Amino acid sequence: MPKILGTNSADRWEREIRRQLAAQLPQDWIVVCNIGWALKSDGGVVKDGQCDFVILVPGLGMAILEVKGSRAVRVGEDGTWFRREEHLRTREILREIPIDEPPPEQACRNMHSLARLACDHLPRQSFPGAYAFLVAYPNGVVEGPSTLYDPSTIIAKPDIPKLARRIREALESRMHRSSRQDFTTDVATRVAQIFTNSTFRVAWRDTPLDSREDGVVIDELTRQQFAALRGAFELPRVAIVGPAGSGKTLLAMWKLEALIEEGRRALYVCFNKALAEYLQRMNPGLADFITSVDRLFTKVADHPNGTFDDHFFMEELPSLVQDVASELPQAEKYEAIVVDEGQDFGELRLLALLELLADSGQWLLFADWGQNVYQASKQELLGAEVTFRLYHNCRNTQLVNSATNECCSLKVDSMPGAPVGAMPKVQKTTPALMAAAAWDAAHDLAPEGGAVVLSPYRLENSCMNLSRKAYGLELTEDLADLGKSGHVVFSTVKSFKGLEARNVVLVHADMPNRTDAFAIEDLYVACTRATGRFVMVTASDEAARWFSERIKS
Repeated sequence: MPKILGTNSADRWEREIRRQLAAQLPQDWIVVCNIGWALKSDGGVVKDGQCDFVILVPGLGMAILEVKGSRAVRVGEDGTWFRREEHLRTREILREIPIDEPPPEQACRNMHSLARLACDHLPRQSFPGAYAFLVAYPNGVVEGPSTLYDPSTIIAKPDIPKLARRIREALESRMHRSSRQDFTTDVATRVAQIFTNSTFRVAWRDTPLDSREDGVVIDELTRQQFAALRGAFELPRVAIVGPAGSGKTLLAMWKLEALIEEGRRALYVCFNKALAEYLQRMNPGLADFITSVDRLFTKVADHPNGTFDDHFFMEELPSLVQDVASELPQAEKYEAIVVDEGQDFGELRLLALLELLADSGQWLLFADWGQNVYQASKQELLGAEVTFRLYHNCRNTQLVNSATNECCSLKVDSMPGAPVGAMPKVQKTTPALMAAAAWDAAHDLAPEGGAVVLSPYRLENSCMNLSRKAYGLELTEDLADLGKSGHVVFSTVKSFKGLEARNVVLVHADMPNRTDAFAIEDLYVACTRATGRFVMVTASDEAARWFSERIKS
C-alpha cells in the first residue's frame, strides 16, 4: 500500500476513495489527504484553498484528485454544470441545481496553486515533473459531452477500481512538461513534507486499513508456526506451553481438524465457555467436536443443569466423571483429546479428562501460566510425556507486545516478521466521561464497527451500561457479532480469554492487583487480545502515569 499522510475525511465518498487508494496504489507512491491552505495570490491577496487528495508518483509527478459524491451530473449546452437530485427508489429526476464552479475548474485551480507552492519551497523555478488533475465521481456518471476537458480528467464509478492506471495515464499524457527522471522518490518525499508542514498542517494518522494489513501478516505467521510444529503433534502425549499470542488456540483447532479428517474420535476441550461457543460458530463443520470442560462433564455425568458453586465444578463434578469414565469400554473413549487453556482446569478436571481418553489415545495439552486468571493450577502438565515451548508472540504487533512486556514484567519476543503496528494509547478521563471516551476510541479504531470493549466488570456494573449506542454503532454482548460492522462487542476480560479482535479498548483500566477484579493476569490477558490496535481508558491519575511510563519506555 502507498504511504498515506493526513487525516480521514468526514465525507463518506472521500473515505471510500481513500480506502481505494490505499488498496490499489503501489508502495512507493505517496498520498496526502485533505490539504487546506491560505496563501497570497500573485495579486497579493490571501486566498483560501482546499484539496481532497494529492498523489505523488515517483518517475512521473503530482496528481490532484477531487472527489464529488453526486450520483448524476449533467453539463448543459452552454457549458453550465448541473447536479441532479433523484428520487432514491425510482431514480426520477426531481430537480437540477447549477454548480457555481465546475469541479474540473476547481481541481485545475488547485493543481496550479499547489504546483506553485511546491516550487516556492524547492531549489528550482519549475515543477520537477508532470502535474495533472482528476475529478472522481465514485457514486455516479457524467452525462453530456465536454469539449473543454479531456476524458482523462473525469473518473466515474465504473473506473474507480482502476485508480492507479487512471492516475498514471493522466500524468503520462502531460509528460511534455518535464522528464521522468526529475521527479525522484526523494523529490516526492520533499513535496509531501511541504504539503504537510504548511500553515494548515496535515499529519500522518494510523488508519483502520493499516490494522487490517497487520492482521493478515499475523495470521500468516501463525500458519507458518503450525507448519513448523506439525511433526510434534504426532507424538502420543504432548504439552505445548507458550505465551499469549503464540497461536495456541489456532494450533489446537488445526490439529483437531486434522484428527477429524483422519476419522479419529477426537475432542477439543477448553475452559472458557464463550471461547467454545465462538469456535463452534467459526468452525461449523467441527462444532460437534468442540466443547467447554464443564459442559462436557455435565453431559458425561448426566448431571442436571443448575446453579452450583466453584467447588462443585472443580471437585465434585470431575469426581463424578471419573466414576462414569472408569466404567466405559475402551471403544467408547476418545482416541484423541486436545486441551486448550490447560492452566485453568485444575488437577481434578485434567485427571477426569485423562480417564475419558483411550489407553492408546493421543493427548495434546496447551497452557500459558501467565493467563492463570483463576489460579486453578500449579505449573504441572498432567498427562504429558514431552513438552514443547513456544517463545514468540505472533498475535500482537511489535509495539503492543513491547507494551505488554513492560506492563507485565515479561520478556516475550515478537515473532520475526511481525508488523510494527502502532503504540497502544493511554487515555485519562473522568468516571462520568469514560463511556464517551471508550466510544470515541472504538469509533476511531473502526469507524464502521468491529471493535471490542473489555472491562474487569460485567456490563451492568461498568461505565458502558447506560451507553449502549453511539456513532451509529450498537454495543452487544453477543460474540456472534464479533468483528461485524455496526456493532461493538462488550465482554469482561476473563470471558474474552482465548479470543482476539483486531481493535480492543480496555475500560476501567487500573493499577494491576489494586483490586481483586483486575490482577496482573487480567492485565496480561487484556493487553494481548488485540491483533491490531489497543487503547486503555482510565479514570485514575496514578494508573495513567503508570501505564504511560511503561509504554513509552
